[in-house]
Amino acid sequence: MVQEKSCLEKINEVLEEIQWESVPLDVRTKAKECLADFVGVMLKGSENSLSADLRKALGEEPEHNPEDLALLLGSTGRMPDTDDGHRFAMAHPGVVINSTAIAMALHLQHVKGADLLKAIIKGYEMYCYEGRVINPGAYLKRGIDATSVCGGAAAAVVAGSLWGLDKQQLAGAISLAASLAGGLNQSAIDGSAQKYLVAGWGAKLGIACARMARENLGGPLHVFEGKLGYCNAFAPEPDEELLYHPRLNWDIRNVYIKRYACVRRIHATLDAISDIVGKTGLTPDRIKSVKVYGSQFLYNAGGYEPKDGAQAQTSVPYTVTLLLHFGRVEDGEVHAHLQDAGLAAYSHRIEVIKDPEIIALAEKDKSLWGAAKVRIETVDGTIYNGKQIIPYGDPELPFQEGIVEQKFLGMVENTLGKEKGEAIWARLMGLEQEDSCESVFQNVLKVL
Repeated sequence: MVQEKSCLEKINEVLEEIQWESVPLDVRTKAKECLADFVGVMLKGSENSLSADLRKALGEEPEHNPEDLALLLGSTGRMPDTDDGHRFAMAHPGVVINSTAIAMALHLQHVKGADLLKAIIKGYEMYCYEGRVINPGAYLKRGIDATSVCGGAAAAVVAGSLWGLDKQQLAGAISLAASLAGGLNQSAIDGSAQKYLVAGWGAKLGIACARMARENLGGPLHVFEGKLGYCNAFAPEPDEELLYHPRLNWDIRNVYIKRYACVRRIHATLDAISDIVGKTGLTPDRIKSVKVYGSQFLYNAGGYEPKDGAQAQTSVPYTVTLLLHFGRVEDGEVHAHLQDAGLAAYSHRIEVIKDPEIIALAEKDKSLWGAAKVRIETVDGTIYNGKQIIPYGDPELPFQEGIVEQKFLGMVENTLGKEKGEAIWARLMGLEQEDSCESVFQNVLKVL
């Protein structure tokens, strides 16, 4: 009798299918865009004082240790809350995967660009397998932040692939990372730096597990489906069909790119309001009230007067107020106006209301938890209505060509400047041609 393979063995076989020659062109392009987007967001995050505090905590030269460097890069890249995400796997794969890739490229040196991109694509596939299996229940019912809980194994795949681990060693790295992973989401409610540190922690964990697996230190074979394993710990309602039957999805295709510096659940609301304002030319003084209708998940983001950046990035009234007054929601405005009494008073014009239609929609398709209807009433009594089910930047509503580059150049303007930013973008877009890609990232680290 042939013994059934474990879920670990099955997902490891899926990862083996990913060879550079067989990677579709659009997947290669998306991997480069995700890496570039992370670099831009991370450099923007380096302007945050928390990034300087973290660097100080890690010591003078974290770049000499790939685990500490990945912790610094990943956490810094999370701070603006404009890093990529995945609507179905949930949370933020790219910030963990790309910080790991950069740290490993600098550590190993002479890494070919194509090999780096292949490792990144494998990392996204690993993350999305775990995330799709455990979410949304892990997030909504147990407060689990998949950024680290799924990111640890994804980072182990990236690091292990670049270290050249064999099949058994890579399985050990994945199993160790899945066994040791952790990360909670309470900071999304209470605030705190933990919201950002969890990303870098996943990257650090993954590299550490890959390092140990090189010496044949591994985790349990049935780490995912075992009675005392990953799914039992994190997932009240796991997707058992996917758990036991992983398949190659090229899931990086489903990664979204952000344009607002706040949690993704608010983006549909901001898109709907932005579309109305763009068509009508409404100014803040002409608006009497904004009612946002959504699911319970969106309603939970209806708090006023946030006390820190983490709370601000999770507040519908605050972010809508910023959008109406500045035409954007960027990291600088999010932090700069926390003590602005005038904006705080204005934010009370915005109300989040539970809506039966959106609740039913979200119950039918849990990936639509951020869908929203908006109703804007002006001071003269005119009513404008809008509705956004999926935010822009998701695969169904992709950004126009050039938007990701535009975002990148805006993010790096203060750190690299326009000319150097354009040069870095060009090299990242041609990364598969690089025989030794660490010089690209050495130029980036010079400004940290």
